[in-house]
Amino acid sequence: MSPLETADFLDQLFAFLEPDKVDAIARETGFIQRKRVVTASDFLTLLFQVQGNLMDCTLQELCFKLTTEQDISISRAALDKKFTMNAVHFLHRLVEELCRFQHQLLPEGQVHNLPFTSIRILDATAASVPDHLKERAQKTRQTSVKIQYEFDLLTGRFTFFCLDLQNINDAVIGAKRVPFLEGQELCLQDLGYFHFKVFEDIQHYDSYFLTKFRSDAYLAYRNPFPNYHPNGDVVASSQYHRIDLAGLCRNMAPGEVLELEEVHFGRDAHFPARCILLSHDDAQRQVRLGRIQRRATKSGKKPKQLVQDLAGITGYMTNLPESVSEAQVVELYRLRWQIELSFKILKSYLAIDHFKLVKQERWLCHVYGIFLVFLLSQLMAYRFRNAIWEEEEQEISEMVAIRSIGCGLLAKLYEAFRQKKKTPQAFVHLITRLLIRTARKPASATGTAMKRLHAM
Repeated sequence: MSPLETADFLDQLFAFLEPDKVDAIARETGFIQRKRVVTASDFLTLLFQVQGNLMDCTLQELCFKLTTEQDISISRAALDKKFTMNAVHFLHRLVEELCRFQHQLLPEGQVHNLPFTSIRILDATAASVPDHLKERAQKTRQTSVKIQYEFDLLTGRFTFFCLDLQNINDAVIGAKRVPFLEGQELCLQDLGYFHFKVFEDIQHYDSYFLTKFRSDAYLAYRNPFPNYHPNGDVVASSQYHRIDLAGLCRNMAPGEVLELEEVHFGRDAHFPARCILLSHDDAQRQVRLGRIQRRATKSGKKPKQLVQDLAGITGYMTNLPESVSEAQVVELYRLRWQIELSFKILKSYLAIDHFKLVKQERWLCHVYGIFLVFLLSQLMAYRFRNAIWEEEEQEISEMVAIRSIGCGLLAKLYEAFRQKKKTPQAFVHLITRLLIRTARKPASATGTAMKRLHAM
């Protein structure tokens, strides 16, 4: 991936945000209905300058930025009137358009010797109203928001995004993104999305799933010699024999990986899939027992004995072909941690969960604004990450790269493109050198995610 290709990527990405296109979307959503002092591109410039964070800045500070940075004089009341549901729809539409547009920018990835073209990691996070402000927030109509987010680890492309004002079950929302699978994709997800119908649908779209399963899950072998009723029908309860998982795992050594053959999951579903077990050492087992006890104390329910007996075991369920070894399955699931780093960026660096009492529309603009900044920064960070890996054989931290772009470079890049002072190509060498100097990952005894992935 040459610097010229990276420069071309930046040109196309910022062409998506050119003023004419942005203003057209603003008119379609009703955000801008006639000529105004603050245009849609002016609003975007302000948004990028504050990294999408509309909570920490007061209206006075936002007005001051418009005056000093863009030479736009506007009162606090006039700016406050900009935060409407049309403004929310405008930012939401930009996120949707970016989702469609990114497919033109990013080719499919491929990992040598592995059967999938993308690694889609799905999880949810929330931006919540603090407990002590919930009663007062009813007057401003502010509510907590739950964000479902999925992205491709190979390219940085986001593959699913859903923002809800209600706490809807993860499995219900997660099922909505399955019809958009393009085939030969790997879906990594945690227990919140565990649902046999979803797994069947993923297989129907010629894709793969990899998930953990609960310690008390029902695992069984098909009985080759079931019992029969006098009329010749099979006795349903004799068709499968439940596996004594606790007894089976009792003698596993710490770090041992074991695959069980021809396993069926679910008492009623009897869903066939690969079953892989990983044994932990005693220290990890004690940590997991502590978590189990804390959950039991919080819920007031006594934990099942089976759950405690299997505290030192992690079980994985997948439909990946046998050409992907047991050890590779374990390593692949560890990559799911990368989405937790994305949520750390959203909360710790971009402050999506910062809250104060403002009208609901400004609160939602804050959430969508930060997510737009994050998505643009992630696309650029992963593009530079892959380029640096190919050209320099060095791995950079995605988290540091996204933070550097979103919290500093994005506003400068957008303004340079908008004012046609510099082309994004002029920034390629600068960003590359900056990331190599500030975001390079140190050597690791276990290997970093990128190196482990390419070593499979």
